Amino acid sequence: MLRSAIMKTPTALFRFLFIAGICATGLQAAAIKHEFVALDEGLANLLHIDENAPAKNWLVPVGAPHARDLQLIGGNRLLVGHETGYAEFDLASGRKVAEVTSFSGVASARRLQNGHTLLVGVNLGGATGVVVLEIDAAGAVVNKIVYPGNYVRLMRQTAKGTFLLMTDTTIREGDATGAIVWEAKVDGFRHAWKAVRLPGGNTLASAGYGGFMAEIDPAGKIVRKFGGKEETPAAIMAGFYATFQLMSNGDVVVANWQGHGPGHGASGVQLLEFDKSGAIVWQWSEAAKISSLQGVLVLDGLDTAVLHDERNGIMEPLVSGAGAVKK
Repeated sequence: MLRSAIMKTPTALFRFLFIAGICATGLQAAAIKHEFVALDEGLANLLHIDENAPAKNWLVPVGAPHARDLQLIGGNRLLVGHETGYAEFDLASGRKVAEVTSFSGVASARRLQNGHTLLVGVNLGGATGVVVLEIDAAGAVVNKIVYPGNYVRLMRQTAKGTFLLMTDTTIREGDATGAIVWEAKVDGFRHAWKAVRLPGGNTLASAGYGGFMAEIDPAGKIVRKFGGKEETPAAIMAGFYATFQLMSNGDVVVANWQGHGPGHGASGVQLLEFDKSGAIVWQWSEAAKISSLQGVLVLDGLDTAVLHDERNGIMEPLVSGAGAVKK
């Protein structure tokens, strides 16, 4: 009956198809699926998940303690920073293809376009403080920068070539001489994990045990806060926001870490995607596969053949001329 009424006039038919198209588009947009890699700190595993092609999934041990950092480095390889240096994994198979293990206390690792790698940690290379080492492919130190401090987690470079360092309750920005050029002590930060500089000058950061995401202006004031316990369902268990990724559409995907060691797989929802309004639009957590996820890197639309970085906030290819530390 409805169909016959609709088909009586071209105008009615057009209106029906238009509305149906909107509904179909909305349903498609709601069904977000990602391809990603994640670090399971609780079980010391690295996993690759493709929600559109599960046959491509794999899970392998990292083979080193305290793996914390992830970077797409080109050649279909993933760089994983860990306690003693870094390892490189083939993205198709999960096979470890290279490793440097001659250091101690590494918290973050970043590949440069010149092939060198930055290692960040406390008291590295015989220096005291928060240290950034630039090492060559053989693991030899070619440059060292030392900042004051006794705690650091992930490091990201800015478009200016400075370094954003997460030092517990404070974000510090340092230059190539070892000078601190900006810092923001943020209320609620505790073991804060990662920060990226946004094109407008604000900084987006994960609060660690604070259990929220925050956008901070140049004066150090929180101008946007989302993802906290008071804003998310209890089942999410927003406890420790660790590695995050700013997506090209403005969404933020973050790892919601649940605790050290095994046995946390059924605790909370461990990967979350927030839209610009702070609403959760995607989530992933599989208790049978994981214990406690701490790192995440979404691969959707990224060219795994080239080196990527977050100097402009989002994950994008590292352009020519941005490969070496500016001295």
